[in-house]
Amino acid sequence: MPLVRIKRHFDFLEMRNAPFKAFTKSFVLQMRPNKKKETRVGFTVSKKIDKRAVVRNKLRRQMREIVRLSPTLLEKYPSHDLILIARSEALERSYAQLSDDFEYLLTHFHETDDAKNSD
Repeated sequence: MPLVRIKRHFDFLEMRNAPFKAFTKSFVLQMRPNKKKETRVGFTVSKKIDKRAVVRNKLRRQMREIVRLSPTLLEKYPSHDLILIARSEALERSYAQLSDDFEYLLTHFHETDDAKNSD
């Protein structure tokens, strides 16, 4: 299944009420299942992170690459919508640390899903 980018403002607003949220030093991840046969991903880097567009765009490119190369994402979460929101500490972390943070978030969601299924 391919990854599709979420680009519409309305789709980002809908994700505010996403049932699953997780946090690390670098990111906030919002996730919810969708009825489509594809995984959709959106990225947010606000001006609060840095006023310079060059810096925000670089971080956004890193986030896209981390998601694209993630082995866990499509295996565990087919047919989900995800919004990955950068936090200010993401600027100070290396690419490897950002990647580890993202994998931690996906693992955290997986554990949450298992806990709900066992009840």
